[in-house]
Amino acid sequence: MKVEIATCPCSWGIFWPDGSPSHVPYKVFLDQAAAAGYVGLELGPVGYLPTDKDLLEKELSSRGLKARAGTACYKVDEAQGFADFRQRADDLCSLLVTFNIEYLMMMDESPFGRDREAKKGERSRVFKCYDIIKEYIRYAREKYGITVVFHPHAGTIVETEEEILEFMEYTDGLLCFDTGHHQIVNGSPEQGDSCAIDFYRRHHERIPYLHFKNVDAELMKKRLANPAEKIMPYCALEDGIIDFTELRRVLEETNYNGLGVVEQDMAGKPAEESFALSKKNREYLARINMI
Repeated sequence: MKVEIATCPCSWGIFWPDGSPSHVPYKVFLDQAAAAGYVGLELGPVGYLPTDKDLLEKELSSRGLKARAGTACYKVDEAQGFADFRQRADDLCSLLVTFNIEYLMMMDESPFGRDREAKKGERSRVFKCYDIIKEYIRYAREKYGITVVFHPHAGTIVETEEEILEFMEYTDGLLCFDTGHHQIVNGSPEQGDSCAIDFYRRHHERIPYLHFKNVDAELMKKRLANPAEKIMPYCALEDGIIDFTELRRVLEETNYNGLGVVEQDMAGKPAEESFALSKKNREYLARINMI
């Protein structure tokens, strides 16, 4: 078993190219990621970090950092077809190739995905999204040799286990498996619930890429009781529902060999708080021999 640990701008509250919602300057993010003990980076929203190859290489190498994956988030439902994304795919994949990056983490962010009843009733609309993602996966692989890993995510087109299995069968795609998002959508708020670990165990052959995230049991209960409040239930990896020592055992059992991105949703948090949690999480993973 080998987990190559990495971090990403999301763990500093960077969700969008302009640095929002936390607006941590990219140089501060890079400085603190390195100081927290990380080497690998998932690059995050296109445009937050420099997209000029030479400048990005200089910024990373000067801090001992390495680009390990790209990030692509699209409102898939609003597109007419893959052609709407082709130029962005070319720009991003061309950059990734120059860094010898193997993986591109892709996620849907369509507002349509938040309406579960609509997803059940408008199946042609769902499969149109699947077709676009399937074509993106094929295009990146055939033209650039890049493997797209799709990220099921709460409040998007693919979030429930039923949807994930349907997506995998229809697209033959691989997953970026986010333990925390899987837990809040498919698991229970009881300490030690093994929903996410069990799913990984059953489908590990389709999961070459992990996002490490954990969920606070009490906050998840509040989220379930008050869905309109949009409570963010995530917590330090050692404090949540998911038993990461058991996850490590299952990764060993399945001989996992891939990326493990510590990906905390730190929306609106100051950089020093994000830095402290990122450092704590990396040290915890080292302590339990995950890395």
